[in-house]
Amino acid sequence: MLFRQVVLLLRQAREGGDPTRGRAAAEATRRLWEAVLLALHAPGCTLPPALRQGLETLGQAVMREVARPAPDYGFLADINEQVMAGLATCH
Repeated sequence: MLFRQVVLLLRQAREGGDPTRGRAAAEATRRLWEAVLLALHAPGCTLPPALRQGLETLGQAVMREVARPAPDYGFLADINEQVMAGLATCH
């Protein structure tokens, strides 16, 4: 699952201090959330409006964080883990 891979990259970036890893983790996070935000606006999206709005607000916060010069990798990992856990209950 993409969320799991992104969380791993974010945890490694937080613990390693390697700027290259950090940029890769931020880029992977950005791409993942761009896809999530696009899916939320797709005509076939059947999620309830309140859930869509909540995920969009969360996605916007994630996008702001990854755009910072020094993103908080722990915060980003936590957000992605929480979304991943929520998605796991849907299956």
